[in-house]
Amino acid sequence: MSPGRQASMPEAGYEPPQRLFLEEGHCVVRFVAEQDGESRDFDFMKFGLARPLRESFARAFDAHTGPAGQIKSLGAAGNCYRQVGYFIDVLTAEPNPPTTPAELRPRHVDAFALKKADLATAGMVIGLLRSLMVNMDGLTPEFAAKCTGWVPSRRERLVSRGSYSAAEEKAILDIARDTVRTAAKRIRASREVLDRWRTGHISEAEDPDTYEYATLLDMAERTGELPRNEKGNGLAPWAVRHGTVVSLTSAVHLTRAEVCAITLLLVRLTGENGSTVIMAPAAHHRTDGGAGPVATAQVDLSKPRRGRLRYMTAALSNLPTWASAPGEEGELSARDELHTPFGLYMLAWDLASSARRIMGSDRLLVYWVPKAGGTGVAKDTTRKLRNKPGRGFRDRLPDAAVGEWGAGFGLFAEEMGEDEEGKPVPVPLIVGVGRMRVTHRAREQKPVAHSKQTLADTYLRRDKSSTREYQKLVADVLEKEVIKAQTVGGIRRLSEADLADAAKDLEKTAKRFGVTPTMMRLLIARDADTVLAACTDNLASDHSPPGEPCRASFLKCLDCGCARAMPHHLPVQIAAHDVIAERRTQMTALRWAERFAFPFHQLEDLLDKAGNAAVARAQTKITDADRDLVRQLLEGELDQR
Repeated sequence: MSPGRQASMPEAGYEPPQRLFLEEGHCVVRFVAEQDGESRDFDFMKFGLARPLRESFARAFDAHTGPAGQIKSLGAAGNCYRQVGYFIDVLTAEPNPPTTPAELRPRHVDAFALKKADLATAGMVIGLLRSLMVNMDGLTPEFAAKCTGWVPSRRERLVSRGSYSAAEEKAILDIARDTVRTAAKRIRASREVLDRWRTGHISEAEDPDTYEYATLLDMAERTGELPRNEKGNGLAPWAVRHGTVVSLTSAVHLTRAEVCAITLLLVRLTGENGSTVIMAPAAHHRTDGGAGPVATAQVDLSKPRRGRLRYMTAALSNLPTWASAPGEEGELSARDELHTPFGLYMLAWDLASSARRIMGSDRLLVYWVPKAGGTGVAKDTTRKLRNKPGRGFRDRLPDAAVGEWGAGFGLFAEEMGEDEEGKPVPVPLIVGVGRMRVTHRAREQKPVAHSKQTLADTYLRRDKSSTREYQKLVADVLEKEVIKAQTVGGIRRLSEADLADAAKDLEKTAKRFGVTPTMMRLLIARDADTVLAACTDNLASDHSPPGEPCRASFLKCLDCGCARAMPHHLPVQIAAHDVIAERRTQMTALRWAERFAFPFHQLEDLLDKAGNAAVARAQTKITDADRDLVRQLLEGELDQR
């Protein structure tokens, strides 16, 4: 991550901007978003409370949403304000509403919780309200304790937006790629005309039409403006024949629809939040120095809701992630810019470069709009926008932009709905960055800016659309691995009785177990041990070419004809079996099945053959060194690189 600017103290006489306005007839809190400086005034005069309690709520809201508070985005502040309003509705519904913070009682929180009980997000809403109210002065100890208590089952009832099916994903991504390819082709063609015009290869005398058209492109590319008529309400007459304001400006700049498509593709390729992608910076660092072999750009991203942990660095590489739904036909070049995070990022960086320069923005995605509406906020609030309404450049997308763009293509969900009579009817497919990120998690099975356990226990468990498909996939993999383990059979195992036989007749016992007498001596002396077994021939492994030393993981010994299990291996085998079973709760079911299902069943087979009595005795002999060896094995620390 880039080090950023060095911190400095405010100049002498500096006073922070006023956020709380409590003059006569006013009770307003001004919130300023940390990321982009947009602001909104939240009016507490609308709430029918006595002034002492109203002001107390306003002060608590200011503390909770201010620079030292927990809320950093405009949307989160608006939600907090709404929840305060709902709680105040509970208070004012009483015959004698409280008038001061000291009159608030724990039963008020209970009444609010009861009112929200049917919501899946009830626990989170209650937690939000209580974390705000702890900032209030004058609370009774009982109410303060109620506000600091634990909120049980906050997320247990949450169900996320389901992931897209393979067919739905393919339809959306195909449209998004077509949109971006069309934009790239248009802007690059316009730039080619501009390059010829600027280098004198287009003559006004020989080709006046192209010369005049290039003049308009140059003006739009450099300034974002076009020549106007005398009234200033349209194009100059001589420019009209070359196109409209929209067609001429979009010839060299991205449109909102195209930025929606880029955002959707970047979310699918990277797995990042839509808001994180929209706010992604144009500044980046080429770790490969621009020379390869794998082109990579490091980009500093931000997730404001994470507070001091908001900043993170993403490495966008030129390695294809093949974000194409299964079944897409045709082979795609590894250099296809729309199928790699690096390629798409650099394409967006290039296509938006002129708009970024004109606007003076430091963000990756900047586009031009012919017109825009008002603020879209309630009458009792005011809002300072990062991007002013009207024609011009934007470097952020409205929340509904991607959905509105996707709705224009008339896509339908794969799963049919029902009408009032129960008959199947097609359901419009909602296109959104949230569901596309869920789809990334479901397809890739890899965590992005969270832990593996969070991916498995929180995100994938909530994905109702892919749960059935995912469970079937896991079941298929498990069945395949179990059948494989049963078909292959376990490795050959020597018991204590076999070792006693070897002491009496070494050659006969060695022949019975398919080894030479010399190797049998090595096995007994523990000089051929790997981790979970012993190896009888390093040059004849089932996992390496004949005659070459085996380089497979020691976990593969459980699936090798050269392996022999000895009684002294039992403690470490038990430790490995237990750790692998524990890992089942720490990673996705599919990853566990693919990596550990086979060795798990092989170990189970070895423990079953050893018998309960032998396993019980061996459990008492497991050492910390055994556990550490197993950890190194499963973490790949013992593998040859």
